[in-house]
Amino acid sequence: MKKILIAIDNDFIREAYSEVFKKEEFTVLETKKGKKALDLAKKEKPDVALLDILLSEIGGFELLEVFKKENSTKKIPVVIFTQLEKRQDRQKAMELEAKDFVTAASISPTEIIRRVKIVLGEQKSYRLKVSKDTNAIKELMKDLDYRPDLSCSKCGANLELCLIRDLSKGRSHFIVSFVCPNCD
Repeated sequence: MKKILIAIDNDFIREAYSEVFKKEEFTVLETKKGKKALDLAKKEKPDVALLDILLSEIGGFELLEVFKKENSTKKIPVVIFTQLEKRQDRQKAMELEAKDFVTAASISPTEIIRRVKIVLGEQKSYRLKVSKDTNAIKELMKDLDYRPDLSCSKCGANLELCLIRDLSKGRSHFIVSFVCPNCD
């Protein structure tokens, strides 16, 4: 069984995510405090940590920096969590080498599970650069209701085609979306 540390300040969200990960057969360690998250990480050695940037005592970014310095925690992959996205928070998470950055307001618990499984190497994903000039891509963009110029609405970068294997439906089923290489 994989072990996840869920360190989220909001009790409702933390408990909801804990239940969702337990249903996926994860061992769940949970806390709302940064110091306890660090203690749990050192003692329990989780396979992955989901750290809220707004933890009390030690925030998620500071905790990530401590994880990187400590021998006992430096190999734990970290996914930074926030309730409301700010571009500078996403940039800081990537600068600190977080494995992913998730925003509760724009992502479902099921998608967080997928992304954590990708971080753990359990769920295969592919990112492909695409040419917006092909008819198939134009049709796919229209069907998925994306911008016709294939650019990110936030930063203007060219979107990439993302395929995520949906193991709940078998090895040959994928979820298709367009993602920004800068913002996602």
